[in-house]
Amino acid sequence: MKDKYKLPGTVLLIFGFVDLLRGFLHTFAIVFASSTFAHLDLSTKRNDQLTLLGAFGISNFLTGMLYILISRKAKELSPYVLAIIPVSYILGFIGLRMSGITSDADFLGKYFMIIYLGISMFTSAYYFLKNRKK
Repeated sequence: MKDKYKLPGTVLLIFGFVDLLRGFLHTFAIVFASSTFAHLDLSTKRNDQLTLLGAFGISNFLTGMLYILISRKAKELSPYVLAIIPVSYILGFIGLRMSGITSDADFLGKYFMIIYLGISMFTSAYYFLKNRKK
């Protein structure tokens, strides 16, 4: 029988390495990332902004390592984790809106994140549709 978890497991593995890269950029290459992708204005509250960006990088290291671990040791959880990713971002977006936070920042990372979220939604939806009980 063909491994039905191969696609979601592989996507989650790739996401794990992507998140490790994001973690590196948000921590070790923080000034480069903030000026190249986030376009932060570091002329005020520089250290506060970079600390918050770095804190996000720490969570990227965590998710990256967990995604890799799940994709290798508990592959059957991969489609569920991929489905949880956009749900988490939607909850975060709703929370920001409810807190009155809006942004018009020139944030180039948003285009990458749209692709990241799209792939996670497509892959999990494909898995669940293909493997639904009839």
